[in-house]
Amino acid sequence: MNEQKYVLVLGASGNIGGKIAQELLSKGATVGVVGRDFSRLKKFEGKADIWAGDFMDDAFLEKAFNKATSLFLTVPDACFSDPAATALRLGKLLKGSKITHIVNISNSIVKKGGVATRLVALEQELDKIPGVNIKHLRSANFFENLHWGLHTPYNPDLQLPYISSYEVAYVAAEYLYQQNFEGKSVKVLLGSRDYSMAELAAAAGVVYEQQPYTAENVGFYKPFNEGDFEVEPRTALNTSQSSDPKYTLQYFLEQDLK
Repeated sequence: MNEQKYVLVLGASGNIGGKIAQELLSKGATVGVVGRDFSRLKKFEGKADIWAGDFMDDAFLEKAFNKATSLFLTVPDACFSDPAATALRLGKLLKGSKITHIVNISNSIVKKGGVATRLVALEQELDKIPGVNIKHLRSANFFENLHWGLHTPYNPDLQLPYISSYEVAYVAAEYLYQQNFEGKSVKVLLGSRDYSMAELAAAAGVVYEQQPYTAENVGFYKPFNEGDFEVEPRTALNTSQSSDPKYTLQYFLEQDLK
């Protein structure tokens, strides 16, 4: 790899960012890891540059960007309230940097309630940033979503695509390491198959118990239960064919679901 390439991973203290950073390090990449809490980045000491600070701090982010040539992008929830403003801010901060390639994490649910999801809305705004190549990874739901609970308001037979975060991390790291894409484009990652919550609960050894809506969650779950959503269609190209055991539901249940 060209020694001048430097990959900056935002959200490296989280689930997907941490796995991407580890993948990049295993390839011998020069890596910078970004997160709010230094203590959650200590595992990267001696392996990567550690950038501990707030994503909303322009001076901090600009300093971190200044060293990088490629960037893994994930943004805090608050940034989705105004995707245009978020993209405009990032564009200004990127303007003076050496970053030429960005991998942005998104989701395979592209519409809900007849409108673009907040992740897709951000994609559309990011695509307006000139001078950088962006790959949007529209991934299925991570198996890690099960950490939120095996019993939800989802209808028991509603099927949605699920994927291992290890698989997404591998794909993201490859793009960031190789920098082999141009323009603005989308890569869809749907995992090996769709699952219902009843199936996922059964795989974990319990019987699914559908929960009632609450005032806080009805806006999220009801469109799914009523079929008022659009998901990327499954094809041979976006369906996982990997035999890596780390990419399976069984691996997640045995290793990660505590």
